[in-house]
Amino acid sequence: MGNWKRFFSSLLTSTAWWSGVAVSLVLYLVVARVVEDKNQAQFDLQADNSRLAVQTRVRAYVDLLRGASAVFSSGHPVGRDTFRAYVAQLDLKQSFPGIENLNFAARVSAADKDAFIDAVRSDRSVRAEGHPGFDILPPGERDEYHVLTYLEPMEGNEQAFGLDLGATAAVGNTLAVSRDSGQPASSVRLIRIGGPDNYAGIAIRMPVYRGDMPTGSVAERRAAYYGSVGAGINLNLLMAGAVDQQTWRKMRIRLFNGHAGRPEAGGAGDDHRMLFDSTPSRPAPGAGMHVKRVSMNIGPRVWEAEFSAPRDAFATRFDTWLPWIMLIAGLLGTTLLYCIYYSMRSARGRAVDLAREMTRDLRNSEASLAEAQHMAHLGSWTLEPNTRVMNWSAETGRIFGMSHYRAEQQYDDFLRRVHADDRQFARAGLNRALAGEEEFNAELRICRLDGAVRWVQLIARLGSDERTPLLRGTIMDINDRKETVEALHRSRELLRELTAYQDRVKEEERKRIAREIHDELGQTLLALRIDVSMLEARTARSHPRLHDKVRSALGQIDATVKTIRTIINNLRPAVLDLGLTAAFEWQVNEFRRRSGIGCELRMSGQELEVDDTLATSLFRILQESLTNVIRHANASYVLVDLYQDEGRLVLKITDNGIGLLPGPRKRGNSFGLIGVEERVHALNGEFRISSAPGKGTTLIIQIPLVSPETQAPARLGVGAAQG
Repeated sequence: MGNWKRFFSSLLTSTAWWSGVAVSLVLYLVVARVVEDKNQAQFDLQADNSRLAVQTRVRAYVDLLRGASAVFSSGHPVGRDTFRAYVAQLDLKQSFPGIENLNFAARVSAADKDAFIDAVRSDRSVRAEGHPGFDILPPGERDEYHVLTYLEPMEGNEQAFGLDLGATAAVGNTLAVSRDSGQPASSVRLIRIGGPDNYAGIAIRMPVYRGDMPTGSVAERRAAYYGSVGAGINLNLLMAGAVDQQTWRKMRIRLFNGHAGRPEAGGAGDDHRMLFDSTPSRPAPGAGMHVKRVSMNIGPRVWEAEFSAPRDAFATRFDTWLPWIMLIAGLLGTTLLYCIYYSMRSARGRAVDLAREMTRDLRNSEASLAEAQHMAHLGSWTLEPNTRVMNWSAETGRIFGMSHYRAEQQYDDFLRRVHADDRQFARAGLNRALAGEEEFNAELRICRLDGAVRWVQLIARLGSDERTPLLRGTIMDINDRKETVEALHRSRELLRELTAYQDRVKEEERKRIAREIHDELGQTLLALRIDVSMLEARTARSHPRLHDKVRSALGQIDATVKTIRTIINNLRPAVLDLGLTAAFEWQVNEFRRRSGIGCELRMSGQELEVDDTLATSLFRILQESLTNVIRHANASYVLVDLYQDEGRLVLKITDNGIGLLPGPRKRGNSFGLIGVEERVHALNGEFRISSAPGKGTTLIIQIPLVSPETQAPARLGVGAAQG
């Protein structure tokens, strides 16, 4: 009984035991925090997955509308029966769940209103009796109408047949913006659909242009515009199909309509912007809840999604008990360790045995350390500054090629074994380490006793042995690694030369193919067009029906010629043969026409004299850079500068887009910039990027006006020819 009393008295008065209790409490708090972070990460993952699923689903809807727009823009008439068959083949309920209907709204001028109404009423392609009751709703005289003409499925949507979408100013403005930009548009407000289903929906529309008219500018798009295709989307079905059931059970999802480019914060006070609420009966987000609000690009608009769930929704029973288990384990472990300590302190004989065992383990550890140093080719040493005596490990002696060595060595002998070219550098670095200024870490060469020169990594740091300062250091044999790095560098240079050679061969092959298409196929089509033109002239009066067929064939030939010209330009623009200035001007004009982005080209007044290889490479660099602007920059203006500066050709491409995010460039979606950089290096040039988030991006390319074919890559062509 007395022994137990002394034990508990010692335990309760022990600072070490109370420190263990404090550590156990800290461990409990840390584990509780880790569990909470894990639950938060699971919540964030499910929220991000749900957002991505909804965005993917709506992107499929927009792609469907693009396909429908292409059908109407193909140049072939699309009747009511054709549209019904097209929608039936799409199988909307199975392939595009959430889309309630697909429709076409025709643009009708005031002058054509009566003729349009008569044409729809007499249309018997679907119904034998036609549509005698058809009229434009709401009634009234307007400058133009955007009438829902085709509506599939018609069943359940009859009330929208003939509706003028442009009758409302807000919808009319939205259609006008979509018409001028060529981009899809969505309904400004949430659409409440009554009836037995009683759902909330949105509408997305895509402009339709006549296929035989240009659409490069706003004026041309307005002239070519003759309607729009649209889809009515059931938000309930959209969300039910996109989000998995596990997410529905654990989380509440609310969608808010945000303004494009500046989504507003969602919350309980934003009911007027609310589009969807998965579980209105659940409590609003507050304390004790996981809450995440993110913006989503849904077609042409921006929504804000709010995900919320109770903090314990993602916690398992094990997560709940884990902090308490760690606390109990910590207390038990602390008590057990104190029991061991008490037993060791009270049993002197056992302590002596334990000391002997520890000495034996220490010797084993030293032997293991020596073996580990030998396997890693890593030696250790110490230097006593006052006596200039060094103490080496066995592996240090092996690195210097010594089969028999003394543990104690002189510092000057150590420096003499450093290669003469690196000796002064090593002495200066070690002196700085001895002075306590900085750690010395360098790669240098040593001369082994057998005369071999090897690379080592030397690290030294000032320390002490509790009495005097000591310089402690390691030495590692890195000769094999250096040889590997050099081989890798040579391989990288050879690969870069191979890439440059392949680019040159590819450009030559493109030039050859373009020339053969132009000379062979172009001449053949020209002869064919001449023959067909003669046939058209001869059949104009004598054979009207044959004349129409011949004119159609003539149009197909012209379209084929235009396609061939496009293919030739894609392979190698003929404007490259007119000089670098003409090629850049053509490419900038093409960029403005295709993208609608403002682009300015600034060049010196005189023509830049460069060889065909350099001109082609610069053209491809500009082409790839402008393509990156279209895909990623979200810019409205691009400035291209090309000038000569002190024997170098300088190309600067600046945009006012969103800039590059911080982080490495070499990712899966940035091969465009990598290709540009490799082309520049193949020309022995310099490539720099200046960018910041939200402040645009500038590419600076400097190339010496010396043909790279006269340099190292030339030998690659010889090897390739021999192969």
